[in-house]
Amino acid sequence: MPETASYFIKSETPTTVPSIESLSALLPEQEQELNEFIARDDIAFLSKRHQVARFIEDKMTNFNYEGLNYTTSQAWQQRSGNCMALAMMTYGVAKYLDVRAVFQVVHSAPLLTHISNDLIVTSDHVRTFLYETDAGGVYLNGSEFTVIDYFPDSNDRTGGVVSENEFIAMFYRNLAADALLAGELTYAYALLERGLALAPKYVPLINMMAVVHRRVAEQQIADEYYQYGLQFESNSLTLLSNYSYLLTSQGKLDEAETIYQQLLSLENDTPYGWYSMGIEAFSLKDYSAAETYFQKFINNSPYYHQAYFELAKALTAQGKTLKAEKALNQALELTSMDDSQQKYLAKLNWLKQGR
Repeated sequence: MPETASYFIKSETPTTVPSIESLSALLPEQEQELNEFIARDDIAFLSKRHQVARFIEDKMTNFNYEGLNYTTSQAWQQRSGNCMALAMMTYGVAKYLDVRAVFQVVHSAPLLTHISNDLIVTSDHVRTFLYETDAGGVYLNGSEFTVIDYFPDSNDRTGGVVSENEFIAMFYRNLAADALLAGELTYAYALLERGLALAPKYVPLINMMAVVHRRVAEQQIADEYYQYGLQFESNSLTLLSNYSYLLTSQGKLDEAETIYQQLLSLENDTPYGWYSMGIEAFSLKDYSAAETYFQKFINNSPYYHQAYFELAKALTAQGKTLKAEKALNQALELTSMDDSQQKYLAKLNWLKQGR
């Protein structure tokens, strides 16, 4: 793994990183509330995993699904948070009741939370499998399980199961993204360092560590992190895209073009990365790249109407009016949502008026 950057060694900014234990810990009053819940007549007879599921279901009633990365106790207190906050709350409750929680990544249509000139942030989505354990807290192989999916969607594609360490590393990555957006680079670095100690091969963490170093002009170390990450995922859309961006900013245009062509040659079973990259390219006014990325996304996921609208914007910016009209018509055919229809029709009428 690349060495620590001098910028962060010299920094005197406080970097108190929440402990692993604190992420899932319950407050004393929350332990009492949970104990009272599972003692109820309609709950006490249930298995432990079903008790966890019923409790989380109860907490999700009137839950405010804001994109905030709350810990277990915070999500419980605030009755709000994003998918990872809900998963962390489930993890905390399961740990308290000696139930094993296993997490699976779910590739969803991306909910974009922030775009800047060198960072695009999307929401994570996981679902949780709850397994019974024996009296000593040991996982019973082959036992039945209960699934909790927080934001199910017909367009979701299931990914791999992540280890407990990887799940916690994912949460540290989310906290680091918050810090990065707030301009707290040293704190972001400290969070990423903690996450990488748990999951040193977790590519999203590696990618964000490269972004942090790029932000502080430690370009050589950023380069090393991209190369390090590509050892584990040579076809990572995000790594390749960001590495190409770094090489271009360094004036290494031939190397950047090689990476870019490698990127365009990829076909991905979970294509939502193409969509996010299209949004990012459009924000950077690279309309040709945005068109390419949106088209590659549509080739894999032809029923996501918003992608056709974004494609139409990229085409319009290049003066490709007829193609833009066709994309908007396809968007209209795929949506029954009144607000989306109005947006697409307005854009389509505007294009026709300009002909």
